[in-house]
Amino acid sequence: MDDSGPPCKRCSERNLSCVLNKSLQTLIEERSQWKNTVIGDLGHVHSALQEVLGRLSLPPIPPLQTTGSDVYLPSPHDDVVDREEQGPSCDNSPRVSPKDDALPHIPIESLYQITRLRSLRSDDPADEAHAAPSPASNHPVDDFISRGLVSIEDAERLVNLYLNRIDHFIYMIGGTKYRDLHTLRRGSPILTACICTVAALHDPMSNHLYGVCNREFRRLMAASMFDRRIDRDHMRAMCIGSYWLHDISWTLSGYAIRRATEINLSTNFNRVIKEDSEEAMDCMRIWYLLYICDHHLSILYGRPSLIREDAAISGWEELMKSLVFTESDKRLVSQMALLIIMSNVRELFGRDTGEPVPRAFMPQLMTFSRQIDQWMGYWSTELLRLHQFIGEFPTRGVIMHHHLAKLHLHSHVFRGLKGSSVPSYFHDSAVAAVSAATSIIEMLLTDQNIREGLVGIPHYIHSMIAFACVFLLKVAAQHSGQFIEDAVVLDMCTKAVQQFRSTAVGKWHLVHLMADGLEKMAAKKIKSPSANSTLTLPNVISQAGLHYVDEPNPTLAPMTKGNEMYNDGLMDNALDNDFSLSTTPFLHFDSGNFDFSFSEFGL
Repeated sequence: MDDSGPPCKRCSERNLSCVLNKSLQTLIEERSQWKNTVIGDLGHVHSALQEVLGRLSLPPIPPLQTTGSDVYLPSPHDDVVDREEQGPSCDNSPRVSPKDDALPHIPIESLYQITRLRSLRSDDPADEAHAAPSPASNHPVDDFISRGLVSIEDAERLVNLYLNRIDHFIYMIGGTKYRDLHTLRRGSPILTACICTVAALHDPMSNHLYGVCNREFRRLMAASMFDRRIDRDHMRAMCIGSYWLHDISWTLSGYAIRRATEINLSTNFNRVIKEDSEEAMDCMRIWYLLYICDHHLSILYGRPSLIREDAAISGWEELMKSLVFTESDKRLVSQMALLIIMSNVRELFGRDTGEPVPRAFMPQLMTFSRQIDQWMGYWSTELLRLHQFIGEFPTRGVIMHHHLAKLHLHSHVFRGLKGSSVPSYFHDSAVAAVSAATSIIEMLLTDQNIREGLVGIPHYIHSMIAFACVFLLKVAAQHSGQFIEDAVVLDMCTKAVQQFRSTAVGKWHLVHLMADGLEKMAAKKIKSPSANSTLTLPNVISQAGLHYVDEPNPTLAPMTKGNEMYNDGLMDNALDNDFSLSTTPFLHFDSGNFDFSFSEFGL
C-alpha cells in the first residue's frame, strides 16, 4: 500500500474493496498527529495575541516554551512504539509490474520480490517529481514564522531580497513558482527556511535573523532525511543551500544528487526534447544545477565529482532548441559547457602525487586553454548583455569565469616543484596562471558589475577569488620577481581586502570572513617590496602592465557546435592539492579568525 493510504494497488487493479483495520501503530500515529495539530494551533493563538498586544502598545507575553531553539520540536517521523520494536515496513499488496515475469537485471528488484521491503522499492518518477499538495488557502501555516521566531515583516523583506536579486544569480531556479512570501510559505516550508537563510546571509541588516533561519533549515533537513518522498521544492532548497551556504554545501550537494538519482531526474531530458514539457524542463534545471554545484565543489575541495557526463549532460545543446528554453536557461547551460571542459582537465591531471606535471601533458594543456578561450568567445556574445535585475553581470561573469578556469588550468604547472624553478617548457603556462590571477583581482577592483555581484554570486566564485589572491602571494614569496612584482601583489591584495570589507553583506558572509585572514597573510608573505621587483623582465607583470580581457579574441575559431570542443577524450579528477582549498582551513571558519598560511601549498 502506498503512503497515501487505501485502496492498495492490488485491490485497485482488481476492482476490489479495500478495508484497512486500525493497528496499534495507526492509533499512535493518529494521537501524534492530534498532538502536533494542538501545538500548531496554540502557536497560531500565541502569534495572534502577540500581534494584538503590539498594536495596543502593550508589553509582549513570554515566548512559547515549546518553540525554544534548545527544545526538540517533534515531527511526524518521531512516532515510537514503546512496548515493541518496529521492524522495516513491507508491502502487503505489492504493485504488479510487467518486470515481475521477466528475467531480473537489477539485483535489488529481485530482493524486493522475495522480501517485499518497501524501502527497496523505488516509487514512480512521476510520483516523486510532483510537489506535495499545499495546505488549503484557509488553513493556517505552521512554520517558524507563525511561531514568532521571525516576524512577518522581516520574512517579507528577506524573501523579496531573494526573489528580486539573489535568485537571478541561480538562474531563477529557486523562486520560479513563487513571487511572494504568502505563496512560498504555503508551497514549501523547507524552501521558505532556505531562502530566508540565504537572504539573511547577504543582508547586513539581518545578522540577528541568520542563525534563526539557518537552524530552522537544518532542522527541516534533518527531519526529512529518511522521508520516502521529497518534492521538487525540497530539491530546490538543497540546490540553493549548496550554491550559497559554504559550510554545508558539500553535504547538501551529495545528498541531493543521491535523491535526484533515485528518481531518475535526468530522464526528463527526453521529455523536454519530445514534448517541450515545462515540468520536465524544470526537472532538468534542477539536475543541471546539481551538476554545477557538484563540479564547483569538486574543484574547490580537490575531490572527485559524483555526476558524470551522460547524454543528458553532454546533450545540453539539444535543449536550446526547445520551446520552453529561456534566457536564464542559456546562462545555465553556459556554465555546463565550461564545467565539462574543467571536468576533462581534472581527469587528465588527477590527484596531486607530489610529482611534477609530465612534459607530455603540454599539448593537452594547450588544447584545454584554447577550448576555454573558445567558450569565452562564444558565450560573451551569446548571452543577454543587459539583465533587468543584475545589470551586465551575465556577460561580465563570462569573462570572470574565463579567468577562473585559466587560473585553475595553468596553476597545475607549479605542482611538485618543491622550491625548484618552473621548467622552461611550462614557462608560458606559469605566466598565463599569474596573468589570470591578476585579471581576476583587477576585475574585482575595477568592474562595477563584478563588485556589485559580490552580493549574490555563489560561494564558489568567492573561494576562487581567494585562491587567486593566495596564489599570487605564494608566487611572490617563492618565485620573487620572476612572474610578477612583489609590490604589485601587495597592492592588489590590500585593495582586495578593502573591497571585501566595504561590501554590504551579513557578517557571516565569505567576503567579510576572508578580509582579515588575507590581510594577515599579505603582511606575512610580503613585508616589503623585493629588490627583484625593480628588474625589467620580459614576462613580469608590472603595475603599468595590468589588464584583463574585455572583448572576445577575434583570432579564435568560431564555435558553431558547443560540444565540438569536448571531443578530445581527455579525463577528470581533482584540483591540484598544492593550490587546493580542500586540505586547508579556508572553508571552515571560526568567527572570522582563520589562518591563510596554507602550509600545504606546493609553491
